[in-house]
Amino acid sequence: MSNKMESNITLERMKELKGNDSQEVFAQRIHTTQSNISKMFKGMAPPSAATLTELAKAYHVSVDWLLGLSDEKESEKKVQSHNLTAETVTYADAMAVLEVLYQKGSIEVGYDNNGFNSEPDPSTIYVKDKVIAYFLDNRFRYSGGSQNIYDIWMKQAMGIYDKYLLLQWTDTVNTLYEQNVPTPLSDEAIASLINDIVNERLEIKQTQSDGFMDIPDETLPFQ
Repeated sequence: MSNKMESNITLERMKELKGNDSQEVFAQRIHTTQSNISKMFKGMAPPSAATLTELAKAYHVSVDWLLGLSDEKESEKKVQSHNLTAETVTYADAMAVLEVLYQKGSIEVGYDNNGFNSEPDPSTIYVKDKVIAYFLDNRFRYSGGSQNIYDIWMKQAMGIYDKYLLLQWTDTVNTLYEQNVPTPLSDEAIASLINDIVNERLEIKQTQSDGFMDIPDETLPFQ
């Protein structure tokens, strides 16, 4: 098989994985830029070994399938991801997840729960990421009812959020979320908001943070 034919197959299979996602979302999932994706899809630059590896990890496919060397799509060892179970998860898995959440700003560890500048409890975790907080709120609500309903909701929620990488939860992202939080709340609406934040479709609305009206000096009755 010629290099050109291999390149065409790889391009077609990359487009298959991208599906209806935007180039920005696709790029985010494999840790590259929209510009790089655009160049690859236009045939201006072949995917690097690093890109192929990220594609294989993100979409659970084999590199051989991407290169057209095999028709076996799924990799032999599928990444566990959200398929982790209570029977297989290790302390190392839990620690790794907590460390990632901390690095992404999703949680604050050692939160001062009393709010009086007392000694923070290192075992107390405050969830800053509003998306995760909404998930936990729903989990609490559904877990108290039918196991069947809970399982259905969990499967649907995982399917909705699976395509979105964890946001770096900065003050800016928090403000964008709070100013554009959908009504009514739903997993689909929040996923759409995540997509808008990722693709920089939203701007922070300027508000008076001190609670006072901005009145020109010349209008005041006293000078």
